[in-house]
Amino acid sequence: MTSMRLACAITVFHAWMEDSDWWDGNALYVDLETAKIHAAYDYEGDEYGHPDPDEEADEPRSTPDFHWHQQGSRWHLLDHNRDTGIRVGETTVYRPATPREVEQQDALRAAEEAARAMGPHMPLREALELEAARRTAAAVEPSGA
Repeated sequence: MTSMRLACAITVFHAWMEDSDWWDGNALYVDLETAKIHAAYDYEGDEYGHPDPDEEADEPRSTPDFHWHQQGSRWHLLDHNRDTGIRVGETTVYRPATPREVEQQDALRAAEEAARAMGPHMPLREALELEAARRTAAAVEPSGA
């Protein structure tokens, strides 16, 4: 059985809490800043509670001291320099590839293989550019010449 070829439909940002299946902030966002703002807000509500605007603030309330720290490809929410377990990371959503995208994937794979075959004496970028130029020239040449 051959599997369907896939292409990236969109990259989203996933907010979640490590080791928690119940955290209400587990969600997908289109941009990083929105994901971080909402993840911190949801964590603050769980940990500190959100103030009731109808009540007077008679007693001092504990407040968070949030800071985002990037570690690898993920963002970690720290509160008073303590890891909260809240993470935000990129997630790719895939869809079936179009015939043109399959062609492009195959061409890229062939170019990468050709670049590797040229050996370590040539940087990958130069080898890929050379292979692309060779393929372009071959496509432009009239057949039978």
